[in-house]
Amino acid sequence: MASTSETTVQDTVKSDPPVIGLELHTETAERIDPVTFEVIKNNLWNINIEHGTTLIRTSGSLIVAHGRDLNPCILTEDVEYVFAGPYVQIITSAADLATRWVMDNLADNPGIREGDMFLSNDPWIGATHQMDVTLICPVFVEGRIFCWTVNTMHQNDVGGVTPGGMSPEARDSFYEPVRISPVRIVEQGRLREDLEEMYLRQSRLPGMLGLDLRAAVSGNLVAQKRILELVDRYGAGVVKGVMRRIIDHAEKTFSNRLSKLPDGTWRARGYLEQALPGDRGIYPLVLTMRKTGSDLVFGIEGTHEQAGCLNSSFAGWRAGVINAVTNAMLHDLQCALGGPLRRIRFDAPPGSLCTAEFPGAVANSTNFVIMLTVSLAAQVLGKMMISDESQRASICASGGSSNAPISGMSGINQRGEPWGGLHMEIPAGALGGFALNDGIPTGGTLWSYGTRMPDAETEEQDRPILFLYRSELKDSGGAGRWARGVGPVAAQVTHGADQIRHDVSACGFAIPTSGGLFGGYPGASNLIIEKRNSNVRDFFAKGVIPDSLESLDGDLTVVQPKLNNLRQGTTDVHEFRLSAGGGYGDPLLREPERVQEDVGLGYVSREAAADMYGVVIDSDGKVEGTQTEARRLQIRTERIGRPPPRAINESDGHRVSEYLILKADAKANGESEEGIKMHCRMCDTAICGITENYKDAVVYRRLPISAGGSMMNDPSLYVDVNIELRQFVCPGCATLLETEVACESDAVLRDIELSPV
Repeated sequence: MASTSETTVQDTVKSDPPVIGLELHTETAERIDPVTFEVIKNNLWNINIEHGTTLIRTSGSLIVAHGRDLNPCILTEDVEYVFAGPYVQIITSAADLATRWVMDNLADNPGIREGDMFLSNDPWIGATHQMDVTLICPVFVEGRIFCWTVNTMHQNDVGGVTPGGMSPEARDSFYEPVRISPVRIVEQGRLREDLEEMYLRQSRLPGMLGLDLRAAVSGNLVAQKRILELVDRYGAGVVKGVMRRIIDHAEKTFSNRLSKLPDGTWRARGYLEQALPGDRGIYPLVLTMRKTGSDLVFGIEGTHEQAGCLNSSFAGWRAGVINAVTNAMLHDLQCALGGPLRRIRFDAPPGSLCTAEFPGAVANSTNFVIMLTVSLAAQVLGKMMISDESQRASICASGGSSNAPISGMSGINQRGEPWGGLHMEIPAGALGGFALNDGIPTGGTLWSYGTRMPDAETEEQDRPILFLYRSELKDSGGAGRWARGVGPVAAQVTHGADQIRHDVSACGFAIPTSGGLFGGYPGASNLIIEKRNSNVRDFFAKGVIPDSLESLDGDLTVVQPKLNNLRQGTTDVHEFRLSAGGGYGDPLLREPERVQEDVGLGYVSREAAADMYGVVIDSDGKVEGTQTEARRLQIRTERIGRPPPRAINESDGHRVSEYLILKADAKANGESEEGIKMHCRMCDTAICGITENYKDAVVYRRLPISAGGSMMNDPSLYVDVNIELRQFVCPGCATLLETEVACESDAVLRDIELSPV
């Protein structure tokens, strides 16, 4: 039985029909009138919506019912995506792999029959991590498989040595929840109680897990019923024809968009820290995207080998890439993934952080490799898409929660019952700066359309906690021409219980993971701190709720990213900050009036306005024009070591990046490759040839990561490696062309490599 980690190059899962005895319904109507097509297409989309709504309404889990950490999808009979749902895109982006495994391995024994459903959570078959449990349902028409409905839900606790399943101490998969290869848990319409009992037996919260299992069954039943109603009304061939046309149209649209973009290779690099508790190492993850014609190949050359608890299976890493492509290039196609996946390949040798071989630890994959992959993919896609004006508006810098500060909480709640869960503020990560507009403070994440942060009162009802505050963190968003990717900060105390257990399994503390784009700065890092043995109860006795840790007495403790079994007592205050969104473009090009508004709204401090944007705000909150002009000239002078010889004077040309364009050299005929040069768009300074690395031809500055903003953590608190903020600056006008976050010893990353014309 093959797993998805055994092949070095992974293509789409579509293949010839599998095992003897499995009949597929393939008849397709070739002629469908436009009105019928639109009616059925939108019916199929709404079936996914109703499927998701059923999961939300029937689950009792805070994670599903309120956080909406779920997603449904519809697959064709040969396992191509018709539509994925509008919730957490990541978790159903492996559903096709799991469904194909069912077809290839279970069709003969035990068989796939009408009324069956198959449960799986195995990351080496088709899951992002073991807590994202998938339920696969074949839909039969005339005794043959017509299509599949699938849902995936993040389950609160499916076992493992650590409550919640995400263990910071996991050295291999045997520390983690049991992996379940697809098993027929619903047999001809009946839930198998023996398998259900085996499944629930692994959990500390079997009642909640059982309710979620029934929610998953209900969701598939609703979707199946609605699809069969469509077939009864319009005929199987017509409905299948609509499915095929949706997929074909998405492929054509995706190919057309790619055809407008240059061929080349784009790269982005990020880092994860601390493979296990006590480790102080840094582990690079490099994403490479090669574009040729209307095809993309994603690779991981330069990525560290699998290590400790940091890893993902191939299925999880692939899901992160798919999620980012959906956001950047398919957002107007209703998550129709099947067609674009025909044009994407994955070149990912096994044994890396992204493609861990069994039995590597992979239960932390969503909040480590996968979220970081979404962030890195946003960067490479943006750098490719910049050349086409029609696609430019879709470019977004890395978003917040690019690595979530996961702290699994558990214990006995205020009602004397076992409980467990995660910080539900994670879906409130910020959207980074866009190419044509500001980001959205605490506006959501790049890896999800439909998750949300529950109300504080909802969390407090479900858990033995009391929030002191939940607010947007000033100066956390990465500075940029377009910015405002401000992230959240929250603090809580134990309430109604003696203590809360925290198992911290996180990254993005020592080094920011929300990179800026085209000179934008990275968003702030994650942080978890505690005021232990505080006087918070004295405030309560006076009827006062503290609004900062600074207002409390007590012992301030910096919590490490990997820490098992931290106990929070009744006088300990637990504060956590989420990585914020990256900035887009040079901060010195942001209009002073926008910076003034940022300061007035509380997104940026007056100090950061002057340091990061070169905008001086007076005591009345207004821009001081003369001082601002002088301050900006001072920053530009510092960037290149002298006053810039050229003034800002924008020019036109074919964009390579936000501030680099291709132009014919005046001394050449403009037709040969040698005659085309990269120029600075802001001052027309010639930089280099089209196939050369622009970073070798501009001013290169190496700064401490603290230069990225006041919310950057001191890396020495977590790792034994110096972290840099690198700047690449036009030597003519001192425009900041690009920033790069890197370990001190790492070579400069060639992020843009165009193919010869």
